Amino acid sequence: MNYRKFLLIYILSISFNLSYANDTLNPIVVGSSISPTDIHSSPSSIEVFTASDIQERGFDNVSELLDSISSINISTNGGIGQSASVFMRGTESNHTKIILDGVELNPGTLGLAPIQNISISSIDKIEIIKGSSSALHGANTIGGIINITSKKDTRSIQMSTGSWSSNKTSIVHGFNKNGLRIKINASINESKSIPTKITSSKRHSHNTNNLALGISKEVNNYVFMSQFYTSTGNTQYDSFGSNINQDHDDYFYTFGVKKFIDDDVFEVIYKKSQNRIIQAAPTATDFTDTLRDIYDISYTKVSNQIIQKFGLVYTKEHMSELSYGTRHTAFPIIKELFYQNELSNTDYLVNYGVRHIDHSQFGHFTTGNLGLSLFKSNDVYSFNMARSLRAPDSTDLYGYGGIPTLMPEESLSLEFGIKRYINNNTFIRATVFKTTIKNLIEADFNSVLYTAESKITGLELRYQSILNPIKYNIGYTYMVPRDIKNNQPLSKRSKHKLNANFLYVINKDSSLNLNITGQGKRKATPYYDIDLGSYYIANLSYLYKINNGSINLSIKNLFDRPYRNSHNFNTLDRSAFVTYSINY
Repeated sequence: MNYRKFLLIYILSISFNLSYANDTLNPIVVGSSISPTDIHSSPSSIEVFTASDIQERGFDNVSELLDSISSINISTNGGIGQSASVFMRGTESNHTKIILDGVELNPGTLGLAPIQNISISSIDKIEIIKGSSSALHGANTIGGIINITSKKDTRSIQMSTGSWSSNKTSIVHGFNKNGLRIKINASINESKSIPTKITSSKRHSHNTNNLALGISKEVNNYVFMSQFYTSTGNTQYDSFGSNINQDHDDYFYTFGVKKFIDDDVFEVIYKKSQNRIIQAAPTATDFTDTLRDIYDISYTKVSNQIIQKFGLVYTKEHMSELSYGTRHTAFPIIKELFYQNELSNTDYLVNYGVRHIDHSQFGHFTTGNLGLSLFKSNDVYSFNMARSLRAPDSTDLYGYGGIPTLMPEESLSLEFGIKRYINNNTFIRATVFKTTIKNLIEADFNSVLYTAESKITGLELRYQSILNPIKYNIGYTYMVPRDIKNNQPLSKRSKHKLNANFLYVINKDSSLNLNITGQGKRKATPYYDIDLGSYYIANLSYLYKINNGSINLSIKNLFDRPYRNSHNFNTLDRSAFVTYSINY
């Protein structure tokens, strides 16, 4: 019996129930800090999407979700399942750390996390932290952090089909009893999408198979934890007129134990991960491979209104790359010591931290951050400053167009924000930010690297409100991302981006969601006079809840508008999808 037949039989054996979302702006707690923190109190600008948000807004993949945030520019190399770059607040795509269940997904070779392979149906929460949090989360956080938590205690099956021969099947099974917690998440995604390039005529396929297992057990004051995740699949695309088959084989597993001492926590975790890509062209076969062993030891101390966390991280990497017939290997060892402090009361919240990094290839660096929130009546005033860095990956150093003498990228980020609560259901937030980056690693149109010095300044505006029966979420970002060394704009980032989401709650069983994304023109590449034109697209989805399940009908690019978010690469025309979900 194959996997799909099993799921079909399983579906037919399950009964139904009913659920309905709350209609207030309840506090949302994020877990990507040293303690559970209300996002409205955090000095950092944070946006959170829960599983319920994902369902109501009809998101089909992680890229679509991230593109609904005004401070993020998404660049995709073709249609469904193709690689996607995330430019947060004008920084590079490898400046944002992507974390899944506590494990970093960014490979040490390409630096670009494979978000296109993450099953969105298995996600419980996505936290988008804008700006660096280098003391707590280490290097590669110049732009920010995307922290993804998968579902644990729910039981559901989801099946989706639609345009471009797109089919998805996923199952989430959670068990939690007497201190024993078990989770099983599995998914199969496949499509035969549009040609990746505008010069291509062949439709390119994509398939991904994901499996995640997790188990934890509470024994007295101890919690023993273990998890395993694997993602395998194949993606086709066009490169310089040749059809490329690219296989990915990613996995990670972790083992850890937590010891609770009153309110304090002592934690020891071992993480093992691999990110491997093999691509076969008519003339050659290339690959990139990153292996990581991470030993993470930390202690969190809680006393009155002060929370302190300090620890050490030991990382051993094995990076290997075969590019254009030349193989390169690197074996960096990174040793890190960090300290983070948080002090809060009814009037303010202060957090600060420092991290010292000893990199076997690039030497010693110290990063850190300082954040402050002041609570005044209906207003929250915030300030955040952080210094961060990113070491060049093996592709930067030794790949096609690489420069072996590159130095780590170093950044300084500042932001000031004010949030005003008009009532319990409405708030407005304005944030100004500035990020400067030394030794910025950029690429020209031919993927040949060069160094730059960038300055990115911007303004973010956000309005969120519930005026029954409509929920409003509107964001606008104006920014100027510029390479001041070479007097060029940074490519693929627009000065203007607007996102508007309107959720119309028809009744307790159904809702209609409209999401509009628009952005101005931007440079395709700094060294060629080529622009990506301005555009807007609208996505419409309808959610209907049936007993213990739901049906979601969605139309992407509702008005069938032509647009590009990467030079010479296609984007989807009007497309339709239907998703059936059931909870058991």
